[in-house]
Amino acid sequence: MDKLSFEVQVSDYSSSLEEWRRAMQAPGSVLPKLSDAQKEVARKFKISEAEYARGVLAGLYGNKRMRQRAQRLGERVQAVLEEEGRGDRVIAVRYQMDRLRWILTLRTAEREVNVAVPGEVADDVLDWGLGDQVQDLRRRVLGALGGGTLAVPGRS
Repeated sequence: MDKLSFEVQVSDYSSSLEEWRRAMQAPGSVLPKLSDAQKEVARKFKISEAEYARGVLAGLYGNKRMRQRAQRLGERVQAVLEEEGRGDRVIAVRYQMDRLRWILTLRTAEREVNVAVPGEVADDVLDWGLGDQVQDLRRRVLGALGGGTLAVPGRS
């Protein structure tokens, strides 16, 4: 599927152990330039600016990963919408790190609708394609739109 155009927002960033390791091994030439405020934080914590910049770089790697996940999740939801054939579109995918959830904004012919997707549901869909979680995502999306053709046995 070609990259769909919709807004992607990640409210904050974190880094995985692998991203942290990558940042620690990165050459100094790729370290981000620190703002005056960031330099002040490094001084207050008594760490070198280079060490602080490596932490910022790890966060940037994590942010990039989460933005890619947002794109994939939006594409997955758009595929659900296209299966319904109603012309609805994903217009935004936002990650709320403090709530560990994704908020998808969908546009229908009549209105905009927000759908909350718990992070663990999205993770299971994106990382494993787990059938139950894929159906849960589908149910959430279609339920927010007020219907659809999905009937999942044993679920209410």
